[in-house]
Amino acid sequence: MSFTGFTNVYRPTQPLNGRDVFASPTTPLPSSHSWCYEEEPCEYKPSYWHNLPHSNCGGERQSPINIETLDTVTDEHLGAFTFTKFDDKHAIKHITNTGHSVKCVLKEDMVEVSGGGLGYVYSTLQFHFHWGSNKSDGSEHKVDSKRYPMEMHIVNKRKDLTLAEALETPNGLAVLGFLIEEKIAHGRSSSEHLETHPTSDMEAWKKMTSYIPAIHNISSEVNVTDEISIDDLLGGVNRAEYYRYNGSLTTPSCDEAVVWTVFKESVKVDQNLIMMFPTHAGYHNVYRPKQSLHNRKVYTTKSASSAPGPIILLLLLPCLCASSHNLHL
Repeated sequence: MSFTGFTNVYRPTQPLNGRDVFASPTTPLPSSHSWCYEEEPCEYKPSYWHNLPHSNCGGERQSPINIETLDTVTDEHLGAFTFTKFDDKHAIKHITNTGHSVKCVLKEDMVEVSGGGLGYVYSTLQFHFHWGSNKSDGSEHKVDSKRYPMEMHIVNKRKDLTLAEALETPNGLAVLGFLIEEKIAHGRSSSEHLETHPTSDMEAWKKMTSYIPAIHNISSEVNVTDEISIDDLLGGVNRAEYYRYNGSLTTPSCDEAVVWTVFKESVKVDQNLIMMFPTHAGYHNVYRPKQSLHNRKVYTTKSASSAPGPIILLLLLPCLCASSHNLHL
């Protein structure tokens, strides 16, 4: 400075004007996003989320949970859903790397869900994924202590509420949880002997996962130009049978504002496509540990066939015998 005679040789900061600043996956996140999952290095791991500012993570209606199927209660009011624009192949606006998940953001005021005992019409905002490490299990919800490789959450907000109002209302949000597992060749899956429904559209999954390498950096996003609908991704999975309970968001601030629907049948996806998430997103084991159910009940839809085949046959036998006797009179 003494040799050049110049001082303060720097330009003042300029307005960002809507531009994004990206960070590499190894860049430490700012304090406002300092929470992380169990195996990641940070100050606030899941067991400390309740210490975060404005956190509700220490409440008694937290998610995810382990669904014990024998303890579920049948609710006849849990009927069929109405899925509006789930078949729209242009509903997905962009895909982004949040630093904790891969999120597909939908176009506003297009996709909706109602019915299913929800009581309100909900606007679908986005869907995102939770996964493990390599081939390890990574779903958030468990069923009879079984954790699946992945889980897809479709997040919906009550149409008559703002997002801020929805986060303060016990049923302000409705999240549809779809468990995902590997599609096994020859019509077999990792937990079922035979496929009872068509699997999801692998071409749609190939299109969607092809964007993941382009969002390797945290906060990066890419516009979706391929034709991909939510229906394509879910395929023929049975949406008539599901579990229902009241819970929370599974990431901070864990607002207890969610009506949860976890579908009984898993979505089947090729293993190499499942692996795209841990391989290219830059992080692994992005799921919250199981939370206590406390005094909540988990409800279930009424089974399509409440009586097993042999029992129905036994009930029919006397009728058949009577009819046969009448024919010989």
